[in-house]
Amino acid sequence: MKNLEPEYIEKLIDIMKNNELTEVLLEDGEMALTIKSSGCKPVIKDKTSQAEAVIEEEQTQALEPEEEKKKLTPIISNMIGMFYSRPAPSEEPFVKVGDEIKEGQVICIIETIKLVNKITSDISGRVAEICIEDGKPVEYGQVIMYVEEN
Repeated sequence: MKNLEPEYIEKLIDIMKNNELTEVLLEDGEMALTIKSSGCKPVIKDKTSQAEAVIEEEQTQALEPEEEKKKLTPIISNMIGMFYSRPAPSEEPFVKVGDEIKEGQVICIIETIKLVNKITSDISGRVAEICIEDGKPVEYGQVIMYVEEN
């Protein structure tokens, strides 16, 4: 596993996407490779060098200038379940990209074991990106959305 080719890593990421996996761990003696999906982008961690690299997904938009990226704050799920962006299928989403939100505002619902949990924002700002598709599973610690703080 010492000579990991980029093509091999890309194949692992494709397997993750196609099977809706959030983490892949490969261990070979003293080396371990972990690929985690942190919501929007898979993150690769190399145990031996403690280096971290982000591999952009094909659908990822062009990189924003470094200053703009620093302003974005992730809102992270504190539970596992099914992500719903709207209170009911026939209703409008709680928030959309570009919406201004306030601290304490309901931004989505996460359903866990038939229990509906309203998730509120802990910051105020403008929604820059929503990382989870409506009706898809969400993991504990996964980024729900990014907010540009006021």
